[in-house]
Amino acid sequence: MRIPKSIEKLLNQRIDAALNVQSADYKLAVWLEENGIKVEEYDILGGVEIYGNPESSAERIRQAIINR
Repeated sequence: MRIPKSIEKLLNQRIDAALNVQSADYKLAVWLEENGIKVEEYDILGGVEIYGNPESSAERIRQAIINR
């Protein structure tokens, strides 16, 4: 079976999105570490909440920053 162009496009979009998330996640983790801000492991460095529950994960990180 040939891969439909629309499926190839979706695969490439998924790759690009994952690479963007990985890059942003790493930069965020470095900044948090440099500023002594502790967050749950599942909210950074590839943690499951980054993908499964991104809005809540971001809010927990915001609260950790505010509460520092």
